[in-house]
Amino acid sequence: MERERKKEQTGAEAGLLSGPQGAAALAEGAIRDHRKLRAIVSLLYGEKMEERLVAAKALGEIARRVPDLMRQRWERIFRAFDDTMSCWGAAEALGEIARNLPEQRRKIELFLKGFRKDECSCQGYIWGMCRICQVEMERTREFAPELIGFLGSQNVCMTGQAIWAIGELGIREASDKVESFLRDERETWVFENDSACVKSIGRIAEEALRKLARSGDAIQS
Repeated sequence: MERERKKEQTGAEAGLLSGPQGAAALAEGAIRDHRKLRAIVSLLYGEKMEERLVAAKALGEIARRVPDLMRQRWERIFRAFDDTMSCWGAAEALGEIARNLPEQRRKIELFLKGFRKDECSCQGYIWGMCRICQVEMERTREFAPELIGFLGSQNVCMTGQAIWAIGELGIREASDKVESFLRDERETWVFENDSACVKSIGRIAEEALRKLARSGDAIQS
């Protein structure tokens, strides 16, 4: 009974939080009281993608602001996930921590890559690797072939996430493949940089093509 009550409290707290402000508020609370880290990690198990994203972003914010705290704890937090691969939000969290903890990035990526063949977590893997590539753009060339390969996935959420990441990273060689999805009316949840929302594959492709066009203009100028 007590466990259920605590679970309801955590869910209620998360329901009040969304976007960057929600992540910042969670991070601030954990920085002041390290015991609250466990509550943030528990949100990674939530069914709601928005809550998992807020939790992942909060852990990344903690890594950015108090790197020593996360440097000491990230491996202990995620070691259990490495065995079971059962936590939906672990891949997103690992990507966000790696983005903000550069000296540990390669080691964290070894954990993260374990999720790429996991059906429940592969979408988070795509988002997490994209977030890393955004701050280490030379990694994009290495990640691009794998990302383009996800366009052939039978899983609509992986396809949508891959299209979004291609646009974010300016992978212009995939433009024709992305364009082929413009009339795809299937809908899926997709992680963006600061939100999770439902969009059609066609709309995700349209937005990605606009980003690719802007990246091409930037190169020419």
